[in-house]
Amino acid sequence: MPTDLSGDASEPFIGDMSFHTFNVILSGACAAFVCLVIVILMMMHATHLSNPYRQTKIMRICALLPLYAILSFLAIAFPNAYVYLIAWVDFFQAIALCAFFLLVCDYISPSQEERAIFFAKLQPKKGKGSSKPLNGLAWFQKKWYGVLQYPIVAFIDAVGSCIAEAADKYCLESNKAYFAHVWLNVIRIVSVSLATVSILTFYVALKTHIVQHKPLTKLLALKLIVGLVFLENIIFTILRSTSVLETTSKLNWADVHMGIETLIICLQLVPIACLFHYAYGIGPYRLSRSGPVDDHNYTTVAGSGPSVPKRYQGGPLGIWAWLSMCNPMEDVRDVRDTFVMIHQGRQGSQHMLLSESTSYP
Repeated sequence: MPTDLSGDASEPFIGDMSFHTFNVILSGACAAFVCLVIVILMMMHATHLSNPYRQTKIMRICALLPLYAILSFLAIAFPNAYVYLIAWVDFFQAIALCAFFLLVCDYISPSQEERAIFFAKLQPKKGKGSSKPLNGLAWFQKKWYGVLQYPIVAFIDAVGSCIAEAADKYCLESNKAYFAHVWLNVIRIVSVSLATVSILTFYVALKTHIVQHKPLTKLLALKLIVGLVFLENIIFTILRSTSVLETTSKLNWADVHMGIETLIICLQLVPIACLFHYAYGIGPYRLSRSGPVDDHNYTTVAGSGPSVPKRYQGGPLGIWAWLSMCNPMEDVRDVRDTFVMIHQGRQGSQHMLLSESTSYP
């Protein structure tokens, strides 16, 4: 691949404009639209904060789109920094997926104790060829680990990509084993696949319990980005390997290997941003004088639901919601609480089984 990717093709693409300039303008407009649409949605949640735990999780999920759009635009505008920028998209995507998992858990119950009891009683479907009954908490633990490994692996993968690129050992174009690109791609694909399978099976097992929260629409809005990008990567790899898509007098190396594919991502983020307003809308969290507009957000599957507030809790311009969303210690607390729930729940289940076995000699 060329050492400098910032130049234009030898001939203009439209009028006197090169494809790179055209790409920067169009992708920049798409990124600006996505940021505006999603920031409006996030601001509405921040200023109508009636259920802080759930709505800060929704804000974290929504933040994926503007971050993705901005990184994609910058990667087009500064192609020499492409690898350094795109490497972090997976990490932000992993954070959003964990937030979705925890959001679904909160639909079950905001109480860790009640949630542990629910999953202990849950009997998920056994896999093919398995005769041993599944323990609900053990099943939940596997799904949680399957999702939690993704941000950890994505962070390591992003750092590894940046180090390898800086040391000239990444090589975006090559799939040869002595370059880091192929190995980091394999690790990324395995991690994404494991997280996706975990979140899908988790949803399938719980969909009848939380159908009133439109979890499928929320999941599709989030995973649509991942699925489309994964499919497009395969298509563009085939096109470039078969020489259907190659450099011309109007398209240079950066346009062919980065620009076109990234532009398509920016374009498809526009309708997905509009879909987010439907999937993660503010309507259920509005309060009226008589109470919440939608009682579904204050009822849970297991035990008592969150207390119904008398007023919004976001503060001026939703400042407390924004600070909570950006606070990494909130994620650390959620992960810690989930581990404590699993550990205590499994201990409780073992004590219950032990007491039952001693009661019937």
